[in-house]
Amino acid sequence: MKSSVDVLEIITCILLILVSFIGNLCLFYSTRKCMTGRLETSFLLIFSLIFVHLIKNLVVNVMKIVYSSGCMLDSAGCKVLRFTAALTTSLAIWFMLHFALLYHQKLYQTVRPLSEPPNPDHQKHSLKVVSALWMTGVAVYLPVLLYTRKSEYLNAGNDTDPLSTNRIHRDCLTDFGNKQVEFYYEEVFLVLIDILPLATLVFVCFWMSFLLSERKKMTYGDIWIGDDDSEIEILRGAKFSILLMWLITPLWISHFILVYFLKGLAACVFFPAVLTALSSGFSALSPFLLMLVNYRMKLVSFCDAKEKKRTPPPANVILSPYA
Repeated sequence: MKSSVDVLEIITCILLILVSFIGNLCLFYSTRKCMTGRLETSFLLIFSLIFVHLIKNLVVNVMKIVYSSGCMLDSAGCKVLRFTAALTTSLAIWFMLHFALLYHQKLYQTVRPLSEPPNPDHQKHSLKVVSALWMTGVAVYLPVLLYTRKSEYLNAGNDTDPLSTNRIHRDCLTDFGNKQVEFYYEEVFLVLIDILPLATLVFVCFWMSFLLSERKKMTYGDIWIGDDDSEIEILRGAKFSILLMWLITPLWISHFILVYFLKGLAACVFFPAVLTALSSGFSALSPFLLMLVNYRMKLVSFCDAKEKKRTPPPANVILSPYA
């Protein structure tokens, strides 16, 4: 009979997988309008987020279900689990920062229009950024696959305690076999590459909050001018970027505190399920928020689409001056 620890973690993983799969599938369907002719960079960014979210849930959480069901993971399985979990977490933060920067730039141009026209090659630059983030993420975490091994001394503990033998968070740890490498690479470098982009994301979102408040105070000679689809989408993108920041930041900080500073709670029954919910919660919930950015919009700004020009009337038709 499975312990309550395993049952809780299995239920949590199944719920996260279902919610994430439905949300990301709907997000992909809602942004399919961008796939007109060539693949737009904005869609490539969203597609990268969708891919990262699905990997997080369909690979990491499925492996946790397999482990909690009684199947032990060997050294290769533990390395794949750790590599995938860490890579998808970092990429989600980096892509969200890139997403926020894109809408910050568009919002800044709306509030404070530049005298010079925007750079027409921003699509190529954004494409390079998305590609560079993928390559950087794989390169940063590649040593986890190549040079780590499963910690053997962890399995020499109390085998009679069901709470200590059936936890993937304790039985599937990997290490480099060198204390200095583990300290500088794992506890310093890998933490900084998440904290610094996360801090930058918080700064950018607070800046966007200031721009939104500044735009709200703007007047056009006491005449209200309605927003077009592109401006509405930019405002939505900025607002939901701020909301997503308030989602991903507490989840990451809570997971970090539990793993590094509250290890004594590992004896609690709900500890593995809470860690799983914190690590995969953003991948499950963020697609539903991202869909609201372009809800019932023409995706003018997001897809860099051009608004349709009105067809001129026939030459033999006389237009009324009051039309």
